Amino acid sequence: MTARFTKKTIMITGASAGVGAACARAFAAQKANLVLVARGQEGLDLIKQELSTQTKVLTVAMDVSDTEQCLALFAKAEQEFSRVDVLVNNAGMHSRGNLETISAADVGAMVDITLRAPLMLSCAAIPYLRRAGGGGIVMVGSLAGMAPLQGAATYSGTKAGLRAFAYALADEMQGTGIH
Repeated sequence: MTARFTKKTIMITGASAGVGAACARAFAAQKANLVLVARGQEGLDLIKQELSTQTKVLTVAMDVSDTEQCLALFAKAEQEFSRVDVLVNNAGMHSRGNLETISAADVGAMVDITLRAPLMLSCAAIPYLRRAGGGGIVMVGSLAGMAPLQGAATYSGTKAGLRAFAYALADEMQGTGIH
């Protein structure tokens, strides 16, 4: 593995487990500064304990669907590490079941966490990425966004929307150094 991300600051949502934790481990191996975000502090504490021997780690327990917390997150990351180079939009929620069997609150939460939050975080990230001289925004997708699944109508819709947003944002960012 190259040291392409050494001393770069990588922000990862949904970072306490699964794909987010795997991304954190990969970036830690390259000595990137990490800003790890998740709902629960306990999971964040465990991944921080694991990775702090390799690199600098800032953990933030928060709700990614809260606009004010998202804006404060970038300010905190820049204050801690002087820059933000990459945003990995990984946080998601999937309440399984046919639409009529899940609560309206869960439908709203899936939209807020899996679609609205990445859009909002991406918008908030752009000024920080520009100040860093460029960078990247990563959307963690799902096959459900390409081939909708029964029992996952809302989740499939959020991931399809995220996919469309990613392609449109890539077009908007052409030539800016933000990928």
